[in-house]
Amino acid sequence: MKNNTENNKKQNILLVITAIFLILILGIINVISKNKPYESSYYDDIGIDTELLNIIYFNVGQADSTLIANNGFTMLIDTGNGSDGYYITDFLKAQNISKIDYLILTHLDEDHIGGTNKIVQELEIGTIYMPNMESDKKFYIEMMDIINKNNVKVDKSLVASDELEYSLGKATWKVLNINSNNVNNTNDSSIVIELAYNDTKYLFMGDATTNVEGSRKWNNVNVLKVGHHGSDSSTSQSFLEQTNPKFAIISTNGRYGHPSNEVLERLQNQGSEIYRTDKNHTIWLTSNGYDIKINELDYNLDGTR
Repeated sequence: MKNNTENNKKQNILLVITAIFLILILGIINVISKNKPYESSYYDDIGIDTELLNIIYFNVGQADSTLIANNGFTMLIDTGNGSDGYYITDFLKAQNISKIDYLILTHLDEDHIGGTNKIVQELEIGTIYMPNMESDKKFYIEMMDIINKNNVKVDKSLVASDELEYSLGKATWKVLNINSNNVNNTNDSSIVIELAYNDTKYLFMGDATTNVEGSRKWNNVNVLKVGHHGSDSSTSQSFLEQTNPKFAIISTNGRYGHPSNEVLERLQNQGSEIYRTDKNHTIWLTSNGYDIKINELDYNLDGTR
């Protein structure tokens, strides 16, 4: 009887030691996995030079998402549709980007904010900026629930101002439009951002229409992110004469009449060099603040291959 008791004690001690050993091994594996470089299933590390301004216009089909990176700081303007969030997150991790300092959700259309859930769950987010509006749509309710559960700061107090500037590394940005009172037209509530880096300027129009374009004066810019996927509801002749962009970027899958022939003709007549995500795929712009280089990446971030 005594021998059985001693054997049981030895077995229990052995089990405890084995359990402790396994816990230690699993802990070490977890630390190693967190510290090792991310290995993406789909995307390569493209070699972003953080000393330059990098703007990557993602090919997310008939949706919108743009990454801006400079001197270790990042901004993501919109997140595409729901499934796009997985591919955007995958791409960012492949670039060793684990934090988005500013996440700009320009307005409450699903093709601009649908991918937010995965991005918030997988990456560190500094601040989310969005119009001071609400929606009863399921995707919006789910998005806000996930944002709150992940304790991400949401700022709905942005105002349009030509004087108020924010920094992004060595670049600066300002908000030229945000209209939270425009409940019936979410496109015109779009947060419009002008970014400056040394002698170059970049304009991001969201889905803002000619109503917004005609509401103010605009600076000359080097690069225009064309409003509303190239729809003829945006990019008026007067607006183009003021902005006079050397490069025009259109996020589209080429369907639904986007971009319109009228907009393409106006851009061509203005002398703008046109890039489209349905033809040029993901578009990677780099600049030292004086010269601009455009690269085409054969990446689709909408799940198509």
